[in-house]
Amino acid sequence: MEGRITKSNVIIPQTEQWLTYSKINHLPYQILVSIPKQPAPPAGYPVIYVLDGNAFFQSFQEVIRLQSVRSEKTGIAPAIIVGIGYPEAEDFVTARRVYDFTPPAASVDLPPRPDGSPWPEAGGAHFFYQFIQEEFIPEINRRYPIDLQRQMLFGHSLGGLFTLYALFTKPAAFQTYVASSPSIWWNKRNIYEHENLFFPQLAQVNQKRGVFLAVGALEKDYMIKETKELADRLVQLNNPKLNVAFQQLEGENHISVVPTILSRALRFSFEQG
Repeated sequence: MEGRITKSNVIIPQTEQWLTYSKINHLPYQILVSIPKQPAPPAGYPVIYVLDGNAFFQSFQEVIRLQSVRSEKTGIAPAIIVGIGYPEAEDFVTARRVYDFTPPAASVDLPPRPDGSPWPEAGGAHFFYQFIQEEFIPEINRRYPIDLQRQMLFGHSLGGLFTLYALFTKPAAFQTYVASSPSIWWNKRNIYEHENLFFPQLAQVNQKRGVFLAVGALEKDYMIKETKELADRLVQLNNPKLNVAFQQLEGENHISVVPTILSRALRFSFEQG
């Protein structure tokens, strides 16, 4: 007898999803939240905020789910994963992420796109970060038991650029900033125009901040160079409030670098607590 295959939607255990609208930039966001099976510690769970949630949420969820079972061996504790994505089917929603993840600037000077099409509207990082800080994180803290001293922000590519913008403009918001293959090249590296805000604000934080920078060895030469230069620049500050790690992953490209660094980045983050 031949078996019959029936199709149904797959449900990710211990995961919630909802749609939220920002009152600040008036845009919708699809939110995914993974909650550990283990009871929350007295201080609450660590929390990992993942940009491009459509693409990367499940990767983080699986690493935490599997490795936190033996956290004494893996160095990875149970944590809440929060994916910030978009209500679209694509993994990467180009127009939205270009707007949300790129810093504001008086002018935009960019190379032509490979397909010759114009760049989408850019420069909305200020409003996106304002949404995260003023609307979104308070809602997450209201819904779940969160350890406010163990919060990590992850972004890749343009998301990595936004992670640096968040670090430079308000380093007190998260304890760990993970920027994977950050697009430092964007708009002639105008991210450094915001660096002057970083140093006086870093002086005001009480807890050390962790910065994890990574890039694949098979990526563009300029991306490797710029990421390493930023890591060296931060290390040379010799600031006791800053813990900087840099990794260049052999054999990895712009996409494969992400799953390769997840365990390392998460261990680095948990070590900051």
